[in-house]
Amino acid sequence: MCEANAYIFRDGKEELYLENVDIMKPEGGKIYLRNLFGEQKVFEGEIREISLLKHKIILEKK
Repeated sequence: MCEANAYIFRDGKEELYLENVDIMKPEGGKIYLRNLFGEQKVFEGEIREISLLKHKIILEKK
């Protein structure tokens, strides 16, 4: 499987935000995420880093 987990970078640490992310769509300063189970979240911020090998998405507030 190629899905990744999304984390929020805060105070020098990564906190789990959403597991098994299947779709990620940035629009107008927000990032819309949906996982394999249909759970959806909207994050206001930006993408800090994506590691495809580690299946990891790191998000950060502006």
